[in-house]
Amino acid sequence: MKIAIPSMDDSGLSAAISEHFGQTPFFTIVDTEADQVTAIANPGHQGDRTPVDAIADEKAQVVLCSGMGGRAVQFFATAGIEVFMGAEGTVEKTLDAYREGALPVASEDAACQGHH
Repeated sequence: MKIAIPSMDDSGLSAAISEHFGQTPFFTIVDTEADQVTAIANPGHQGDRTPVDAIADEKAQVVLCSGMGGRAVQFFATAGIEVFMGAEGTVEKTLDAYREGALPVASEDAACQGHH
């Protein structure tokens, strides 16, 4: 499974979580089957590519984030990508929380009202 996590830099598992999904500098991509960690730059909202497109292109099935707006949650749902909220600390700490079942599934109702 591939998991995408918004991060402040491209340092892998030690990268700090970005609290603003839409403005994150990078997405850390963790491939749990291949045991690989990579990072991609956030394309932002410019041109034809969105963060949702970039994550879908990486074939991620899950996004772990601090928070996300309702429209983004909806776009990910349409793309078949499940979103979990409550990420904090580092990529590694967030992965541990996800594996322990400590991150709630995102819903449009529970989404952030601001821009993420």
